[in-house]
Amino acid sequence: MNELITKQLLFDFFEGKATSMQRKLIEQWLEDSENEEQYYRCVDEWERLHPQLLIDTEKSQHEYDFFLDGGIAQEKRAEVLFRVSRKSRNLLPWIGMLAAASVLLALAYVFRSELMYRSIESPHGRFTSFFLSDSTEVTLNSNSVLRVPRFGFGEDVRQVWLTGEAEFKVTHQKNNLRFEVLMGDGYRIEVLGTEFNAFSRARGKRVFLAKGKVKLNLPAGRELYLSPGNYFTADSKGTFKVVTPEEPLAITAWKEQTFYFDDATLAEVVEQINERFAVHIRIVDDELASRKIGGIYQAKEPEALLEILSAMFDMKITRSADEIELRTPIKQDL
Repeated sequence: MNELITKQLLFDFFEGKATSMQRKLIEQWLEDSENEEQYYRCVDEWERLHPQLLIDTEKSQHEYDFFLDGGIAQEKRAEVLFRVSRKSRNLLPWIGMLAAASVLLALAYVFRSELMYRSIESPHGRFTSFFLSDSTEVTLNSNSVLRVPRFGFGEDVRQVWLTGEAEFKVTHQKNNLRFEVLMGDGYRIEVLGTEFNAFSRARGKRVFLAKGKVKLNLPAGRELYLSPGNYFTADSKGTFKVVTPEEPLAITAWKEQTFYFDDATLAEVVEQINERFAVHIRIVDDELASRKIGGIYQAKEPEALLEILSAMFDMKITRSADEIELRTPIKQDL
């Protein structure tokens, strides 16, 4: 924050105590979009410290209860009842305003999130490459989303949110500003400048480090450092391991729109197809699901890979509006 723009100055501004020169200074400060997030944080804190409506309902309720209990002379009851009723009527507009304000605050929070951040999505069956405001290159796998600050990174951290899979080539900053990828469920990647592949889906988290060094922040406050060639994998239960794969192509094959299978079960193959193309393929037979496959296959759409699998495993493919079923055909006796 600018040394002239302090939290106390912003609080004075919210309370209408700022001078015209101070208001002008704040307006100029807000012209820099990087200051908007700090401004909204101060707004939230000030609103929590300064509720805009205080209603003494306890006093009114006490008077009314006292009246019902006969604690007031008969000739005074009509006067008290009128006074309590009048207070209630006077509060109605304020209560309505309070309800409307609550709704507006909730909407402001939602729309502020939309204002401050944008989501970059990669279509099904295709990947998308782009540069962030700090020149970091991102290649986003199909059926994946990266949430990034709309107005650029702040002064403390470069932070993005990943759902799906992406390759990052992070640009090192002169001020050593760290770059973080939040993957949900307590997983966070922290780097300064490096190249890595990150995977974040329902079935687990994965990070493959190509160059540089990264620190992984894991659930329950654990930390783990990776070196080039390390491959971190964690399942949905949080069980993780770090290995050095002999063939990294299996991890990055998606950039060539290919599938790399090394003694993979058909169930694992189907899981990858579902993730990459956002389809729902179900294997009916357990025996069929456990059969294995190896090799490299290029496929820009699920049908191309399904045709290959159908020929390899002599299986029947049944399509409906909601899903695709794979099953072993029943052989007729001759």
